[in-house]
Amino acid sequence: MIVGNYLAGVALFCIGLYAVLTKRNLIKIVMGLSLMEASTYLLLLSFAYRAHSTAPVLLNPPNGQSAEQLAKGQVADPVLQNICLTAIVIGVAVTGVSLAVIVRIAQHYRTLDSDRVRAMRG
Repeated sequence: MIVGNYLAGVALFCIGLYAVLTKRNLIKIVMGLSLMEASTYLLLLSFAYRAHSTAPVLLNPPNGQSAEQLAKGQVADPVLQNICLTAIVIGVAVTGVSLAVIVRIAQHYRTLDSDRVRAMRG
C-alpha cells in the first residue's frame, strides 16, 4: 500500500514537471506546479504512516492499549502531518498570488503565452 503512495507521488510529480516544461500557457504552468506540490503532500503523509498506529492525539487510549504502549511508537508521526498542513497553506497562498500575477500579465500583454510575454519586454 505504501509503495503505491510513493509511485503515485512520483507519477504526480512527473506529470506536473511535464506540464511546467512543455506548456506555454501560464495557467497550465501554475497547474503543473500545483500538481508537483500535491505530490510532495502525498509523499510527506506517506512518510508519516506507520502500520497499525493510532492518531497522535487521543483523549483515551483504544481498547487493549495503554498510554505507555502508545508512547513507544504506536502512533503516527505528527510532525510530518503538521509540516504537510503548513505546506498546504503556503501552497494555496503561492498559487493565489501566482494567478493574480497572471491576471495582471494577461491584462497588460493581452496573452497568456509565456513565449510571447517574454518576447514583448516592455
